[in-house]
Amino acid sequence: MISAAATIEFTESYEDLSDEQAFRFRFYCERCDSDYASDPQPCPRDQSNALLGTVGQILREATDSDCEPATDAVLVERESALRAAATQVGEHFHQCPQCGEWICDRCWNRSLLLCEKCAPSGIEQAARW
Repeated sequence: MISAAATIEFTESYEDLSDEQAFRFRFYCERCDSDYASDPQPCPRDQSNALLGTVGQILREATDSDCEPATDAVLVERESALRAAATQVGEHFHQCPQCGEWICDRCWNRSLLLCEKCAPSGIEQAARW
């Protein structure tokens, strides 16, 4: 069985904005809560009518183990769309080499290639060189 949600490396905080026409996701920076939305990815025509019901069913399954499992085809399509959205939006997230945290463009110091939290210690290290 395909998992209901793909593992997103740069954040655990995302929202499914999918509707009957397209898959779409919004990802949040875990430090500042800035959000980045993916472009809509059209649903396969034969699955678009069932998408909302299936997404609702997936959410119900997470809280009620007696529910019927959602169809594998829709789960595969949703997971594929989520991975594609994460790839698209992932360019706005950076892993700080000093603290290891993933942060968004707003929290990233481009000139020092460190997060804003670690940037002062990065300046001190650069001064020693």
